[in-house]
Amino acid sequence: MKSIARDENQVTLIYSSTTRTGERTYGHISAVKDKELQTIDIAKTPLTGTQWAELADELNKPIKDLLSFEDVSDDDELKTADYDENDYINIIKNRPELFAHPIIIHKDEVKQITNPTQAQEFLGVDSAGLDKKMMYDEPTISSTTKKEHFIDKPDKGDHN
Repeated sequence: MKSIARDENQVTLIYSSTTRTGERTYGHISAVKDKELQTIDIAKTPLTGTQWAELADELNKPIKDLLSFEDVSDDDELKTADYDENDYINIIKNRPELFAHPIIIHKDEVKQITNPTQAQEFLGVDSAGLDKKMMYDEPTISSTTKKEHFIDKPDKGDHN
C-alpha cells in the first residue's frame, strides 16, 4: 500500500515553496482545473522518511538525487560529503530549499519535474490544447489527450 494517497481524479504536487522551480510548478499545476489538486509544500509539511523512500523508489533514484547542492557554497560539507539514505532524508527535512525538483503524482504515475511547464504536459495539457481565437477573444483551454475535456463553444461567426 502506498503511503501517499492516489486517486484518478486527484493530482498530488510535492514541492518546496522556498525554490523558484517549486513556486512556478505550483502555478502551472494549479491552472489545471479538471483534477482535484493536493499540494504538499515540504517547507511547511515535511514528508516522512517512508514517503521519501517510496518516492525515490518509484522514480528509480537514490534519495540523494532528489536534492540539488548546486547553490550550496563550495566549503559547505553538504556539497562534498557522502551520506547514507537516512542522512539525506534528514537533510531534505531540514533544508527544503535543497529539494531539486517538484514531484507530481497522478494515479500510479510519479514524475519529477525539471521544468515547470512539464507539469501541464504530464497531465495532457499543452499549447495544442489552447483553442486559437481572435486576439480579442478569451482562449478556451482543453486537454489534447482526453476527449471528455474538450470544451465546445458556440460559433461566434467569421471575424474577417
